[in-house]
Amino acid sequence: MTLKDLINNHDFLSVKSELARLYTDEQEQLDAYGDVFSQLRVMPEALSDITIRLTEIIDEDESYINVDGYYTDGTVDELSGNDALALDFTPWSQWLGMKIDTCALRDFTELEIIAHCLYEMTFISFDQEEIQSKWDELKRTVDEYEKMLPEERQANTISLEDFLKEIDDEHEEDEN
Repeated sequence: MTLKDLINNHDFLSVKSELARLYTDEQEQLDAYGDVFSQLRVMPEALSDITIRLTEIIDEDESYINVDGYYTDGTVDELSGNDALALDFTPWSQWLGMKIDTCALRDFTELEIIAHCLYEMTFISFDQEEIQSKWDELKRTVDEYEKMLPEERQANTISLEDFLKEIDDEHEEDEN
């Protein structure tokens, strides 16, 4: 079963209720999700060799559903030994052609799967062109970084510790 099959099996009113239940902080965006759902209903699916996987992650402070993909043929990244694929920047037509992992179909309702996938698909934006633009910008940044001399890289990067401190400082400023 593909994501397109699931979407065609349900109406947005049911999906909207599920989104509202699962993502309480997204209430103001429900109409935007509806617009995306409508686009997906009429969009042709592209063939895909990726399967969508949903996994419940339980941390000390929170639990959430992670949505990622893996190659249906079992291909694993040689460097990391990991099979997980981030799907954030994937074109929606490719999402539609992806099969749903059998464990996801067993552990989640079809409406939950659709809601979690919609959330992941629109995490960057509710507009495909904007998502593509951000992907292109990210690729340009990586290309520029790779072309830098080692001294330039050092001058233009910060440590993870410093980055996290900056984020914490910005968060504190926003709260005040």
